[in-house]
Amino acid sequence: MGMRASIILPCRDKHPLVLLTLFALERQTVPPDCYEVILVDDASSDATPGIPAAWSFPYRLRLLRSEAGLGRPAARNAGIRIAEGEVLIFLDAEVLVGPGFVESHLRLHEQDGQLLASGVLTMKGAYTHLHPGFSAEQVQQAYSLIFPRPRHHAAWEAFMGGGGPQLLLGREDIHAEAYVELSFAKPMEAVFEAEILQRFGDRLTGFHLPWLISHTGNLSVRRAAFERCGLFEEYEGYGWDDLELGYRLFRQGYRFAHIREPAVYHQEHPVAPSVGREAQENFFRFQQKYRDISLLVLLLLYLPVPMSFYQAHLVLDEVYRLDAESAGIYLPLLGTMRSMLEAAGYLLRHGQQPAHLAAHAGCPPGSAERAHFEAQRAAIAASGRWPTLVEALARLTSL
Repeated sequence: MGMRASIILPCRDKHPLVLLTLFALERQTVPPDCYEVILVDDASSDATPGIPAAWSFPYRLRLLRSEAGLGRPAARNAGIRIAEGEVLIFLDAEVLVGPGFVESHLRLHEQDGQLLASGVLTMKGAYTHLHPGFSAEQVQQAYSLIFPRPRHHAAWEAFMGGGGPQLLLGREDIHAEAYVELSFAKPMEAVFEAEILQRFGDRLTGFHLPWLISHTGNLSVRRAAFERCGLFEEYEGYGWDDLELGYRLFRQGYRFAHIREPAVYHQEHPVAPSVGREAQENFFRFQQKYRDISLLVLLLLYLPVPMSFYQAHLVLDEVYRLDAESAGIYLPLLGTMRSMLEAAGYLLRHGQQPAHLAAHAGCPPGSAERAHFEAQRAAIAASGRWPTLVEALARLTSL
């Protein structure tokens, strides 16, 4: 394989999980001189910055240390600027990978120079340590996996006895992929399989929202993508900067591929309570940057009676066909729909349930605009050709 990869791991206070990730990257099916690992330490207060001095690895490990608390997208951008590989692979600090991980990414990029590849939709969860910050649900789930395996009982008893964090696996365990027996299917995996992968395949053929796989827990693109389209948006807090990049590349004609094998495993850890709010704020920033129906349609998944990923795809399909076939006749209807979705996004950003969306969109009850909207909605419903779009409009106007 002639291409080289740079694996970029942003990290803040994820020791020892990040160390286990580095152990997993040792056993790859490509020679270690085919890839480098860039550990971007974002002001960690734990043992992360000491890893290169304390451990040796068969691959080149480069530590980029920031004292500033950059945030994850800015940390990734810092890694991009010093990376030497032609293919850039982004991996969360706590994600474990199998031996074919690097090869699976490189092979896809050798086949297609304008591709984004990701393996997050089928990512598993795994417990490699026990932490006092775990939620009650995490503690119960960890127990269900540990109980049948006596080798971990001592660590469990120490943890429950107030002994602090307990590491369950070491370097040799990671090489032997012993974390698999402590793993579980994440709840969204079945949803992604049923609604996306089983319908459109791992190449997302025909899917109008392929950029939804763009999660940097396991993602790769060629360096040229950043040279052409720019770096990650440096959103504050958690989430959506990676999806924004995927959407940006989608608009530039990039193709997408889901990597099913080898599976990757997210090491469970405590989750900050602010994550949900931060993600909602960043999603709103993303919406406001583009304000396009091809993105706003995702808000249908956040309504009180939500639609599914596949239904959102069908809505877009019908919107595109209706627009193409009607010579602009239904632009007022589609414009109102876009405005209602924007209003839903605004309300959700401010912690409110979507309501009175038609009025927010300039079509209050009794107005001429509302009468025209309803006439167009009735016309497409009567045709019987746009059932999912009609259902989406019904849900939006009922609020």
